Amino acid sequence: MALFDNVDFNDIINSFSDVGGFDVVLPFILVFAVTFAVLRKIKLFGENKNVDAIVSLILAAFLISATEIVNVLVGFLPRVSMIVLVLLMLILVVGIFSGGSEWGGGWLFFGAIVAIAAVLWALGAAADWNVPLVEDITEQDIGTLIVIGVFVLVIWLIVREPGQGRNSIGSFIDKAVAGLKGGKPRP
Repeated sequence: MALFDNVDFNDIINSFSDVGGFDVVLPFILVFAVTFAVLRKIKLFGENKNVDAIVSLILAAFLISATEIVNVLVGFLPRVSMIVLVLLMLILVVGIFSGGSEWGGGWLFFGAIVAIAAVLWALGAAADWNVPLVEDITEQDIGTLIVIGVFVLVIWLIVREPGQGRNSIGSFIDKAVAGLKGGKPRP
């Protein structure tokens, strides 16, 4: 354990950046890997892996020699990575409501809306957007949520059909979603 006592990963990242890791090494590897994968997939040069590798190396070398393009790439890729990460989190959270579950129709729609709102809320809180945090919720906010919940419950009790079983809230959401879409609810 004494071997790693003085290891500071921030210093390692800073050292990697100082020697050109983010400006030369990573863009080179990225362009090489993507170009090589595309060439292998489309088989432009047939089954010859060596030609694909040489073309990919040359294209990657040309890219890193153009510093203006590398600067655009270095500024662009972290933003794209963040977008991909947010989309993956959305898919993950929505997948909780849909993957292999018996939820469908209105419940899935409702779950997806809640998931999207939750991920955007979490992203906004992390990015210092002006979003209400849990600590900022007041008694008035809780009262408002209770009133909205009571209104939804009353509307559901009014529009539900007699004899509906335990899926009656799901049926209500199905009807609401179908009404928003302009179609008929699922049977």
